[in-house]
Parts: sequence; C-alpha cells; structure tokens
Amino acid sequence: MPERRPNRLSKEKSPYLLKHAWNPVDWYSWGDEALAKAKNDNKPIFLSIGYSTCHWCTVMERESFEDAKTAAFINKNFIPIKVDREERPEVDAYYMGAVQAMTGGGGWPLTVFLTPDLKPFYGGTYFPPEPRYGMPSFMQVLEFVSNLWKDKREEVTANSQQVSAAISAPGDSRGVELGREALDDGYAALAASYDPEHGGFGGAPKFPLPGSLGFLLRYNYRTGKQLALDAVLKTLDEMAAGGIRDHVGGGFHRYSTDRVWLVPHFEKMLYDNALLAKVYADAYLVTGKEDYADVMKETLGWISNEMKAEGGGFYAAQDADTEVGEGTYYTWTPAEVLEAAGATDGEIFCRVYGVTKTGNFDGRSILHRAPGEEPTKGDLAAVGRAKQALYRTRIKRPRPATDTKVMTSWNGLAISAFAAAARISDDGTYLRDAEASANFILNNVTKEGRLLRRFAGGEAALEGTLEDCAFFVQGLLDLFETTSQPRWLRESIRLTREMVLGLEDKEAGGFYLSTDRVPAMLKESYDGPTPSGNSVAALNLLRLSELTGDEEFRKISERILKCFGSEVERNPSGHTVMLAALDLKVNGTREIVITAPDSRGLEEMKTEVFRRFSPENVVLGATRESFGDLSRLTALLEERKPTAKARAFVCQNFTCKLPADSVGALRAQLERPKG
Repeated sequence: MPERRPNRLSKEKSPYLLKHAWNPVDWYSWGDEALAKAKNDNKPIFLSIGYSTCHWCTVMERESFEDAKTAAFINKNFIPIKVDREERPEVDAYYMGAVQAMTGGGGWPLTVFLTPDLKPFYGGTYFPPEPRYGMPSFMQVLEFVSNLWKDKREEVTANSQQVSAAISAPGDSRGVELGREALDDGYAALAASYDPEHGGFGGAPKFPLPGSLGFLLRYNYRTGKQLALDAVLKTLDEMAAGGIRDHVGGGFHRYSTDRVWLVPHFEKMLYDNALLAKVYADAYLVTGKEDYADVMKETLGWISNEMKAEGGGFYAAQDADTEVGEGTYYTWTPAEVLEAAGATDGEIFCRVYGVTKTGNFDGRSILHRAPGEEPTKGDLAAVGRAKQALYRTRIKRPRPATDTKVMTSWNGLAISAFAAAARISDDGTYLRDAEASANFILNNVTKEGRLLRRFAGGEAALEGTLEDCAFFVQGLLDLFETTSQPRWLRESIRLTREMVLGLEDKEAGGFYLSTDRVPAMLKESYDGPTPSGNSVAALNLLRLSELTGDEEFRKISERILKCFGSEVERNPSGHTVMLAALDLKVNGTREIVITAPDSRGLEEMKTEVFRRFSPENVVLGATRESFGDLSRLTALLEERKPTAKARAFVCQNFTCKLPADSVGALRAQLERPKG
C-alpha cells in the first residue's frame, strides 16, 4: 500500500481545506498556480466548492476524494481545485450561478468543470460513488466530461461561452425607482407562502429566514397588519419548540428537513444564530413575552460559551457530523436521560421534550417541546436541572468539529445581536462580548486599515468583501447606538468610505461583491438565510446619513435601491432586507439626539428609547466628555451642547419637537398615537 502524503492543501489555514489535505487527489487551492497549470497543460479544471460543516461535502470526500482510483483519474485528466466558499464568496457565487443556469438547481458540494480560461461548461452538486438516487456515479461524470473535452472541444468551448454570457448578462442599467407599493408586494409574497399551521414559509426543507421575519415586524409596525405579526410570532414559537433548536446547549441548527421543524440538519452556523437572536430580541420588544428573551439569551449563550475565540471574536460554525454519525451528539434515549438527570427530573424532562423508547430519529429522540405537554410551574425547576445535567453529559460525547475561522462578516452579525441584547438586559457580558469581537476584528483582521475576510490558524488573510464591510459596519453602528462611544461611529464612517471608494459601481449604482475580477465582477442583492451585502449597505448608508448629517451617504443608498429595483420587483420576498432599507427611505427615520452631563443621565434617557420596538430610530448620544470627539463626526450636535441636565431632541419628517428634559417627557414624545 503506497504511503499517504499530504497534498498542497496542507499549507492552507482554512479548516475545510485542511480536511482535504490528505486526500490522494492532487488538490490546488484557488490561485495563480492552479490557473497557470490549467492553461499550460490545456486541461479542464475540476472545481469543488464546499464548507467545513457541510454534511454532503463530508460524504463526497469519504466516498470519492479518498478513493485512490477516483483520485488517479482526476489527477490524470483534470486540474483539481478545492475552494472554501466561506473564504471566497465571489468564486462560489459565480459558479453557483453557472450550475443553476445549467441544471436549474444548486447547493453544496458544488461540482463544476471549467475550461482553462475559467468558463464553466458542466456541473452539478453531490454525485454518489455508484449510480443511485437517479444520478450517475461520480466516476461516470468524470469519464463523460473527460471524453467531452477530448472529443468535442469546440462544442465544449461554445457551450462555456454561452453559459458565461448568460450569468454575466447585465441587469436593467436604467434602474427602477421603488415606492411604497414594493413593501406591500413583499408582504403579499410572504403572506402567500406562509405556513399558518407550522410557521415558516413554504414546505420542506424549511430555513429560518430572519430577514423575512424582520421585514414583517417592520411592516406590522408601519401598517398594523395583524397577519404580518402573527406570521412572525407563529414561526418563532414553532422554531423555539422544535427540534431545530438545541434545547440543551442553546442556539439553532441550520435548517429543518421537514415542514414541522422537528428533524434538523444538525450543523450550527454563527450567522443563523446571530440573526435569529436579534429577531427574538425584537419580538420580545414587540410583545413583552419573556419566552422570546429567554431564547435570545440561550442562543447568545451558545455563541459565547462554545464559539468564542481566544482574545475575542467568534468562530464560524460547528459540524453536523461526529465520528459516530450525524445527530448522535444531540439526540437521546430515555435511559440516557434518566442516567444523566436522575429518575424524577429525567421522567419529567422526557415527557416535556418528547423522549421516547421508539424515538423519532434512528431510534433516538430529537428534543422538542412535545405538543400538549407544556410544563407546569412545578416542572420548570426539574426541567432546568435536567438540562444542566444533560449538557454536562453531552460534552463528554464525541463532539462535532468546530470551524475555527473567525469571519469578519459573521462577527459583524454577532456584534449586532450582542448589542441588541445589551439594550434589553442588565447582563453586562453582552456588551463586553460585542466590544471584544469588534476589537478583535479591528486589531487582528485588517491590513493597513482595510478589512480582511478571515482569521484562521493565527493568520489574517484574503481581501475583505462587500459583506465583510457591510455586516461589520452594521455591527459597529449598533454598538455605537448602544454605547455612544465615538470610536465605533468613527470606524463606521471610515470603513464605509473605503467601501464606497473600492467597491461602488459609480455608473449604475450598487456595490460589487469584491474587487477580484476572476472570474468576474459580481453584484448581488438576494436576501436568503443571510442578507446581501448591498441590502445591508443600503441600510447602513441611510443610518449614517441620519447620524452624521451627510447627505452623500443617502444618495449612495438611493442608488443601490434604484440599481436593484427591477430585481426587487421580480422577487420581492427574496429581497426582504433590501425592502427594510426601502422602508427607511420612503417612510423616514426618527432622529433622537441625547445630550447629558455624564453617562448616568445619558443611559437613563437611552433606556427609555430602547425599551420599545422602533425600527425607524437612529440614536446619537453625547456627554460632556464625548461631545468634542462626536462633534467632529456629525453635524447633529450643533447648538446642542450638553448642559447640567440630560435632554433629548426628537426629530422626524424635517420637524423637531421641543427638547425633552426628563424621561417622562421623552416617553410622551416617543409614544405612538392609538388607532
């Protein structure tokens, strides 16, 4: 048996690429070496894109990339390139578009075959080692593509040019001005796909869509449409009760394989949990229901307890699989529960969380709040004790691997979530975690002041993309409104100006995903499980315009909305975060400037502002100590120097109320009229 040797990926830092470092496939990473080799040898490129916690990526590696015969065929006939989609979103987005254009579907692992000049001509997703599921085997695909390249080169080249032209076709360069009717269209599209029985949108599989839920909360706030609020609360309730939630360790799995939120795909992503924690926080503000605050706290608790990097920052994800199979880490038998929690507490826990002898997942039970088994007050203490006991037992099991990349973009989302929690909780750890993450990125994941994309293996690398800047700036803006510290506003302005300088399409509007022109310059607007960089940038720019008084920020935001207007009109439910920006544009913001002699007076006023759901608010707070620094960043403090008493200046629709010099006076100005 030949000695196994590491391939080129052993020099990489990405945990996903390192997973493939001992494959017999002669992998290259994406870069000049691989592209030059393809052109020099005139071989097609086999491009495989995935990510560390992808279940079917792991399966395909085990079945095909570890197979010596398959690897030998790949090495002889192709230039194999492995890409971590989280490191190179522009490469993933371009070739995902190609596979969707060729096959009508997509996903990961993404399998694409390219000409040496990077034009895609054949692709798919997972292929099994033997023909099954109505799919050819991976070896059959490799042989077919190899023969195509050898025998029908001209047809391959022509087809690749057609595919490239289709996915690179420019949109409506004239742009479309969006009005309030687009908000109504977005609501109508979501209402049409809403599942009133189980919550969520559409059928199986069901993804948490925090952007859609956040838009519906805004829409209900603006219009009073009860269905918009009902859809959000029903979805949050069903997810919180379902198996998609980790009832022992906190947080949520990536998606549900069924309509009822019971059987999840067990990977856990930082971005899902950050976005969902923020939605649960907003739902708490809307309803006052403590259950929503509890879910937020448990979700952020998982991030803080299990995903925190040394020195600050948060890891990217946890895997779905362990050495004993997918889901085993999170599932239980009655005997395991009773052994961990004791007979009395264990029996109550099994009843409340649906743990049975037959199980609901390969003979084991995925924890979920069993229908009709609401715990009594007497049960709650027992359930709490049992959860702690089960957690202590669970962490001794073979654990899912953690992808320890610190992603700038996803840390921005986490900062927003922790800042939101700090506003509604007396727990100071939320603010400390938010600030630690922000400081980690600024101190460790930058180069000459510019954001980089990720930190892994002690190394920061890869030029920051649009979503890195947009998501991170959003986190800094939320941190600034929460703390009123000038540094966070100053960094928000600086990074946004760099983004405009480096990534804006000055002619048509909107921002490119990155400056990388290989394979193409892309602009994206689709809001899926995560929002698009352009949508978040549009929101940031409107907020910055209000916070600073700089109208240029507003104009850039309006160019984004116009640039993607036709796409929003075609698919409003796929642009819900963009619609949130449109909501701010057409319905306006409420500017709240608070000045106070010291932080105590400032915080009392801000606490009153933050105790209600008011998505139109932008909040600028200054004390005598911070007034000078902030005055250099914003025009809003002119003639508003702090006096001996805290004052709040509330302005909306170009009209300002009289200064409120007490919490009660501010409350009266913030209350919305009835009816």
